[in-house]
Amino acid sequence: MQLSPLHVSSGICLATVPLAVTTCRSATAEDMGNDHAVPARGVSADEGAFRHLQVLQDIAIANGGNREAGTSGYDRSARYVADQLKEAGYLVRFEEFDFLFFEERTPPILEVGMQGGRWEAAPSSAARTLTNSGSGNVTAQIGVVNLRLGAELQPASNSGCEAADFQDFERGSIALLRRGTCTFQTKVENAVAAGAAGVVIMNEGTEGRRDVFSGQLNRLTSVPVLGVSYEFGRSLDVEAHRGTTIRIAVDAVTGRRPTRNVLAEMVTNGHGPLIIVGAHLDSVREGPGINDNGSGSAAVLEAALRSARELAEAHVDVRFAFWGAEERGLVGSGHHVASLSEEERRRVVLYVNLDMVGSINFVRYVQGPASVGDALVTMVRRELLAEFREHDLPVEERDGTRTGSDDTSFSQKGIPTIGLYTGGGGPKSEALAGVFGGEAGRPFDPCYHRLAIRSKTSTARS
Repeated sequence: MQLSPLHVSSGICLATVPLAVTTCRSATAEDMGNDHAVPARGVSADEGAFRHLQVLQDIAIANGGNREAGTSGYDRSARYVADQLKEAGYLVRFEEFDFLFFEERTPPILEVGMQGGRWEAAPSSAARTLTNSGSGNVTAQIGVVNLRLGAELQPASNSGCEAADFQDFERGSIALLRRGTCTFQTKVENAVAAGAAGVVIMNEGTEGRRDVFSGQLNRLTSVPVLGVSYEFGRSLDVEAHRGTTIRIAVDAVTGRRPTRNVLAEMVTNGHGPLIIVGAHLDSVREGPGINDNGSGSAAVLEAALRSARELAEAHVDVRFAFWGAEERGLVGSGHHVASLSEEERRRVVLYVNLDMVGSINFVRYVQGPASVGDALVTMVRRELLAEFREHDLPVEERDGTRTGSDDTSFSQKGIPTIGLYTGGGGPKSEALAGVFGGEAGRPFDPCYHRLAIRSKTSTARS
């Protein structure tokens, strides 16, 4: 991992992470030790950020293997960040909010009825429950919905995006849909309106969209909803034309749970332009999220600690933010932006987002609007690019905000954003491998939302 300074305004220095931070092997408590004190200022910025990552991994190991919002692992992560910032002299506050909680009690079930009354269970890895799926145990025939699977190279899919797609759908069937074009929520709502007793969504079959996948509905639905791979979906399509019956089951508990953002700033004039630098602190349930998004949180925290003295003397307000429940739909950052008064919102001149900045098979993106009239955003973008190029580090610009990351909460309210990103679960192309190195066809982050590769000394998840 390499850290480089980003000067955003009036000499304020923010640490950013453009390179890989970890491998899939889970760290153990013995690897990391238990010293959670503020890192000594004699260490380099990258060593300081690594130390925060080690603490976050340690917290996950001690709390069921993850740092998911609404759990003890997240609460301990928030306390750790807050303690570091308070010791450095920041005024720290917790911003409380509730979010919709979803937890599976048992793995999902998908079984295919065979001749002679026998049932064949799909492998445990073949299906994943979409977050906010309904609970239920449903046995019914499959109703295919506008799958368009005839072409050798699959086109983009709009299966289930229109109510008209369900014109011939038999009520009480389990809808087989194909991912693509519209949201999972739209597909499922259309299926339920057409009388579907359950929903199976197969991956799209286009580049990077073939494997079994995780997904999230924006709202709770009343029927069980599973995601499967493209090839498994094709096999279900064949069974549907044979009139085969399948069984799907989801056993989950839902409700509202409290969690919190961590916010820190030096007390300056309190009325001038405000820059917010943020990263989401929560992980998914599957693991501790050391890249997604321990890497961004560690970089923001280390930047805040190293900037503390300078900020105390500056006339520019900077707020460091660590968002909760990002993995539940950008809930924490959305709550913060919604809670700002109109006067406070107008003070925010820039939001800087760090979400996944430590991918192993990395790219190096500067993410933000291509052309805006805002001089500060233009300057930050230019300085970031110049910093990378000065160190002979390849970098590419990407336009717009990152769909599914916290900058969206700000951009939707007209607040300028910029961010850094090194790639998620998608595969690296040949062209990007030519620019940044690494391995084409492999994920940017092989640990993305996945269990860890187990070592002999560790049973933690990563």
